[in-house]
Amino acid sequence: MAIQKDLQESKFGVSFSGAYFRIATGAITRTRDDINKHLVLIDVVGFATQPSENTSEVDFRRYHTSLENIESLEGSTFLEKCYKWVMTQPDMAGSIAV
Repeated sequence: MAIQKDLQESKFGVSFSGAYFRIATGAITRTRDDINKHLVLIDVVGFATQPSENTSEVDFRRYHTSLENIESLEGSTFLEKCYKWVMTQPDMAGSIAV
């Protein structure tokens, strides 16, 4: 699973057409909040192209949401649902699953 999106700007000062994003971390934490007892942290790393072992990132994004938001999505695995949720975020508008 991965996400493809055009990056209009990067930390290198250039754009990357068809940048390749993948989830590097998906973690569930428990809180003391009675409404949102479980939160999900998702780290997404972007590469200029599909990475190999020596490819460096060109973008990094961190997201937080309730576990309910992830579990409410269609998908057979937690990771698949995380990818679908990330693609709905405003900064990932126009992204496609690859």
